[in-house]
Amino acid sequence: MILVHLICSLLSYVAFLIAFLAGVLFLVQERQVKHKHMGWLFHRLPALGTLDRMNLLAVGAGFGLLSLGMTFGLWGSRTLLGSWWHWDSKVLLTLILWLAYLTLWMIRMRSTLRGRKIALLSILGFSLVLFTFLGVSRWLPTWHAYL
Repeated sequence: MILVHLICSLLSYVAFLIAFLAGVLFLVQERQVKHKHMGWLFHRLPALGTLDRMNLLAVGAGFGLLSLGMTFGLWGSRTLLGSWWHWDSKVLLTLILWLAYLTLWMIRMRSTLRGRKIALLSILGFSLVLFTFLGVSRWLPTWHAYL
């Protein structure tokens, strides 16, 4: 149960990394098109639509995996500690991360935003991933002291 929690959580972070990279590449590609300066990188990057779809798929996969990881984590918490919820900083920030990516996913699925703005939100979301994964263990008290 805890192993599934760990694997799903880490794989969700990998998916969010892919969304981050797709967002960065989208912004690079868009800038080259906007300035009509098709550099050597332009011909090596996927089309803007492909990068946007990659971002969508990565955010969707990451959100699904994070949801599974959180579910198994809560289940493991109930089994090991006797309670579903603990006011641990890592747990609280993971919930905030989940809500952030839920919002991003819903905005994208409703077609409210696409392209540049979604790429920027993916980059911003990944900064929260990095803080949740690395920063919490260093700067905030947590029971998840694995790094």
